[in-house]
Amino acid sequence: MSQMRKTIIYFLTLSFILAVCQHCSGDKGTEPKPSTTEESGIAGKVILTGNWPDTPEEVRLITAQTFPPDIDDIVMGESIPLNTDTYDYRFDLDPATYSMVGVAWRPEGTDWSLLSICGLYFSEGDSLAPGQVVIKDSNTVIKNINIDVDRSKVRKITDTKIIGSITFQGTWPADIVEARVIASTKFNLAPLEVPTFLDLGFSDAIPPGTTQIDYVVQAFPATFAATGILFFREGEKLTVEDIIYSSSVGGLNLESYEVREDSTFNGPDFDITF
Repeated sequence: MSQMRKTIIYFLTLSFILAVCQHCSGDKGTEPKPSTTEESGIAGKVILTGNWPDTPEEVRLITAQTFPPDIDDIVMGESIPLNTDTYDYRFDLDPATYSMVGVAWRPEGTDWSLLSICGLYFSEGDSLAPGQVVIKDSNTVIKNINIDVDRSKVRKITDTKIIGSITFQGTWPADIVEARVIASTKFNLAPLEVPTFLDLGFSDAIPPGTTQIDYVVQAFPATFAATGILFFREGEKLTVEDIIYSSSVGGLNLESYEVREDSTFNGPDFDITF
């Protein structure tokens, strides 16, 4: 074999070895390239205090694009460990406007319901409505969406109901998209004390134009301070003004009553005049 041929074979072999080594080094990820895209979603902490009233079977992140949601509107996220007090989460979500982000729990032997919601993200402190989160595009991750859960104050999920009837007179305002009956464990006019979502039991949605309906509020064992009808407007958060409006048309009853576990309580009837 000529010297020239040996030299060519040597350099070809060396080039092959270097190429293989370079490829192996890349596989090991010693200097990984940053991702050019990032899945959209939200991130933050779940901070849990107190003790569960029952043994939980599951605790999960939740979100919904509507508020208040129906059970079918809720999107379930990852499970949260049952034995933790602080949990860092990442919730991958499509770009959209989310009207509610929170945590739900399910005691052993029960199904999911709206009463499962035990913690919500509030952007400006506790209020009637949770904080809204807007994910603009597929590269957006909204951080610091922190959720507090007081396990000792979660609503107990039982077969407990409040029932009654409503008559509507006059023409429904054009901007109202639905109404719901609420029963609240916290409400006072002087000094003003308004409930948060976690103090409430809700009925199903009542569509505009309804003239009469028998309502059912999925409740929980508690002493309720007020019962009322809230009217929801497209794209607007609940405020104290909504409660004042409800009162002005006959939709607020401040009689307190106790509802026992696994019972059906006859709540107030309403005559609404628009």
